[in-house]
Amino acid sequence: MSAGWRLAELAADIFAVAMMLVMFSSFAVIGLLVWSMKRHVARRDRHVDALLEELLEVPQESVAGNRDRKSPQQLSEPWKRDDDWWKRS
Repeated sequence: MSAGWRLAELAADIFAVAMMLVMFSSFAVIGLLVWSMKRHVARRDRHVDALLEELLEVPQESVAGNRDRKSPQQLSEPWKRDDDWWKRS
């Protein structure tokens, strides 16, 4: 075999090894992403749990009091005009 043939064979091997490294790197990145997502999903945020418990403990009186809320016109800001302000002139 001549030296040129060995050089071509060496270049083909280098390309194959480089492609294997690229594939390994991409699978490693995907694996790290999956591992990171799995780790973060397993954690429970205590603040969120406290808020959910607070929502469940809402007294029934406040729920019944929501029926007596003011209409949107009564809740409007004093600087807002009525919808038909231009018709009054």
